[in-house]
Amino acid sequence: MLRYVGQYISTYNLCLYTKPTRHSPVDELYPLLVSRTYWDMLSVNFIVELPKSSSCDTVMIVIDLVSKKAHFIPTHMIVTVEGVA
Repeated sequence: MLRYVGQYISTYNLCLYTKPTRHSPVDELYPLLVSRTYWDMLSVNFIVELPKSSSCDTVMIVIDLVSKKAHFIPTHMIVTVEGVA
């Protein structure tokens, strides 16, 4: 009997769609602000621990989020904030 009830509940459409939510209610969602000017919003990533090439072992990648253009800048693993700027 228990197996029959379990199989019936797992295939009955009303039981599948009326399950209670187990998380707190979500607030109203707002869209993210999208900039339309180039080089206003950037993404900066580092590829580290590369073999040394002309004394550089890291690549800093700067991507413009509007135009999707990327700049690849060779640098050192230990770089300061002033060096990145």
